[in-house]
Amino acid sequence: MDGADIAADLKEVLSHVTVRPRRLLLDTPGVAASVPMLRGVWGAALHGLDAEVWRIVFEGRGAGSMLTPSYILRPAPPDPETAPAIEWVGFGSALPYDAVLLRAWDVASGLGLGPERCRFFMKSVEGLHPDGEASVPGDAPLDWTLDRAVVAPSLAPVTPAGARGSSTVRFDAPLRLIREGRLVTAPTLTDIVLGGLRRLRVLVPEHAHNTLRRLWGPALDVAGTLPAQPWRGQRLDMVRWSGRQQTELELRGIAGALELPEGVGPLLPLLAALQWLHIGKGTVFGLGQVRLTDRGQGND
Repeated sequence: MDGADIAADLKEVLSHVTVRPRRLLLDTPGVAASVPMLRGVWGAALHGLDAEVWRIVFEGRGAGSMLTPSYILRPAPPDPETAPAIEWVGFGSALPYDAVLLRAWDVASGLGLGPERCRFFMKSVEGLHPDGEASVPGDAPLDWTLDRAVVAPSLAPVTPAGARGSSTVRFDAPLRLIREGRLVTAPTLTDIVLGGLRRLRVLVPEHAHNTLRRLWGPALDVAGTLPAQPWRGQRLDMVRWSGRQQTELELRGIAGALELPEGVGPLLPLLAALQWLHIGKGTVFGLGQVRLTDRGQGND
């Protein structure tokens, strides 16, 4: 299988994953709201409204290792005009329950945040385009498939030609890839691609699994042969509050970057999509988000 075939198969698989990303612009007076804090109150509100929908969205459908939540919450990119804000990406089994999920945000705002239960307000809800740009507040939600994802921030088209030149794969939020029970502290491109393929395996419909199986080995072969500089990064841990266990839990991870002097080649569709899907443990808190910069745009 050559590079063009790998890119085509990746786009075919990604075309079966629909996402509905939004940016929630908030007003949280008196509270420095974090993603885990907002997730906790949103989850409590949803469970009170409809426990079955909570189970489907927060726990996921499937069995064993195929069980995965169908949403991501993450901090929005820093912007003085919109702060504070979070991004909420829904996909898979979450999409049919949009009305109750939005209602849960309304209820959550009344439940409040922090020990004092300070009420917060949703100033607006914006849909997000594949390039990360927001729609006009109040417009209908934006649904699109991950084969349309583009490289940020250059907005280069997701084509093998767009992958020429040097690329950087970055993780600013903690990345938690686990191998044989231990944290991977110096991930390679193979580790990252394997994490992405495993993520897709639990999200794509059954009829797309044959295509995914066909490209699995060739995609990992490409990841293992593309030139790459050694991983540059450091430990970055996160602490979250577990309402169920009534204790703080430490999520150990790493942050850093992998430089690819000759770009990502036919793996570009996958890495662009992982900007929205994330990899590793803790994705529901925004961990493991790929930041892909393609500096080869416009090269011949």
